[in-house]
Amino acid sequence: MAQILCIEEERVVARDNTIAFARLRLQLPQSPIRHHFVKATVKIRHYPDGTLAVFHGPRRIARYMPDGAAIQETCRTGQAA
Repeated sequence: MAQILCIEEERVVARDNTIAFARLRLQLPQSPIRHHFVKATVKIRHYPDGTLAVFHGPRRIARYMPDGAAIQETCRTGQAA
């Protein structure tokens, strides 16, 4: 249900491996998918509870609290949320 109600926007990753969203600068973490995401197009999903998720294709690569603090993943399976 959260996927239906979220707002999704595209962004291009900056040279410092960050993306800008709603006055926040979100640092992308290291990923087993790619060495970095510089110049990659990613999608940001903004959920009703204020949390954010960043996707590269079908894979979620990061999650954030409404204030931009990273949410640490306990199990990195690459599944979409």
